[in-house]
Amino acid sequence: MSQNVDSPLALKPLPYHEAIREYLKTEEPEIWQWYASNRVRAEQADAIRFELLKSTYRVDRDTQPELYAIADEVARRLSLTAAVTIYQAQNPEGLNASLAYVPGEAHLVLHGPVRSRLTEPEFRALVAHELSHLLLWQEWDGDYLVVDQILAALSLDPEAETPHFASIRLLRLYNEIFCDRGALSVAGDPGVCISMLVKIATGLDEVSPESYVRQAEEIFTKKPTKAAELTHPEAFIRARALTLWFDGNPEADAKIRAMIEGQPALDELDLLGQKQVAGLTRRLLDVLLAPKWFQSELVLAHARLFFDDYVPPEALREDELPADAIRTDDAAMQDYYCYVLLDFATADRDLEDLPLAAALTVADKLGLKPRFREIARKELRLRLKQLDTLDEEKEAILADAGQGSAKK
Repeated sequence: MSQNVDSPLALKPLPYHEAIREYLKTEEPEIWQWYASNRVRAEQADAIRFELLKSTYRVDRDTQPELYAIADEVARRLSLTAAVTIYQAQNPEGLNASLAYVPGEAHLVLHGPVRSRLTEPEFRALVAHELSHLLLWQEWDGDYLVVDQILAALSLDPEAETPHFASIRLLRLYNEIFCDRGALSVAGDPGVCISMLVKIATGLDEVSPESYVRQAEEIFTKKPTKAAELTHPEAFIRARALTLWFDGNPEADAKIRAMIEGQPALDELDLLGQKQVAGLTRRLLDVLLAPKWFQSELVLAHARLFFDDYVPPEALREDELPADAIRTDDAAMQDYYCYVLLDFATADRDLEDLPLAAALTVADKLGLKPRFREIARKELRLRLKQLDTLDEEKEAILADAGQGSAKK
């Protein structure tokens, strides 16, 4: 690519793209190698071209040279060498454009009267957005095409689970953010890109991008909001993401992630979130099981049901408790961590009240004690007075246990 990587508008994959690529390469090396070797086969490319012939009107270069002049200039600005072919979709719903992917070829499909309804700069931004899909899949050794194909295949498997569906959804949302940046790198003006997005979303002939940016900011001053759509982020998220990137906001990536993903929710974890929660769970066990008295055969056997190679740490610093990472407003996630603590509080009955005292202490540090108390009281059928007494005396109980272990 010929882009200046030091430019504030230099295009590169987003952190999510890079992280999910590394995950698949590391966790699924055989699947990665197969897709990297096969990519899009000739028969697939032929099928795509044939479908375009059936479902669209192919626009000839000779009949609309101005249209092709715009598309060719955009391709050049994006450092794409593929020849562009333009099609008009039959029976379109609304205004839009799409890219039919064939390696080394740019098949641009227009939906509805986008050329006449958008200004030339807006139409140029729309073309740049669609051709940026080709850029994403073609550059970086084609890795992000492989990522897309693997996640799509995993989500279609009969045994697919929530993390597979969540991962392909997040990838596609981030693809749109990347392509919006491609549009901005060509247009050079976020207002042009935002007015294009709003016109396509609403069908209006005239919009004020400045007004819409203020509207988007107002949404996020009311309460934290994350994307709810499956393939494209909401227009207000895309408008704010474009503004953050164009302004060079140092927190742009973090703020965009918050808008796309929000706080981790147990029922919506993608593959990366699942791995992160597993890592946090292991660190939680390290802290909980650090006392020697807690490391009985029964407890360690239970820990190996979570992680088959689990070995308790030899020594542990107090600050290794991942409190900030574990704290969450998601009720299901809170319950998950509480039940992990309760699991180990009851794994070895010979340890009596010590594990529950330790679990109460850790739950307190994680901001989970009220919920943990509710769960423990219900599941263990404790009287409130019993639990209150143990909670009040837990530090002394654990100190005595620690002194006893040290003497041994």
